[in-house]
Amino acid sequence: MWWILQIIGCAVVTSVQMVNRQYGLGLTSWLVYSLTACTVTYLSFARSYEIAPSFTLAWMFGQTALNTFGLIGGLLIFKDALTVQQWIGVVMSIVGGYLMIK
Repeated sequence: MWWILQIIGCAVVTSVQMVNRQYGLGLTSWLVYSLTACTVTYLSFARSYEIAPSFTLAWMFGQTALNTFGLIGGLLIFKDALTVQQWIGVVMSIVGGYLMIK
């Protein structure tokens, strides 16, 4: 259950950052960020850290999810160029997250 909360929180953070990138840092971006941060991310991360076996495990899983969602969002929405370093970083994050959970 804790890892589902981490995925939800990371997906919301990634979505908010994509809105910031798309529309800039105006009023729309501020409203989206503040409303989602207060309602979704704070609650999901706090509850996730509370019920996870350890803080480090939840934090590393969250970092893995953020890396992966950020890479996917950049590729699909913004058509970013992908470097070898990004692939290596995402693969290392996924493998590390898997090994910590296992």
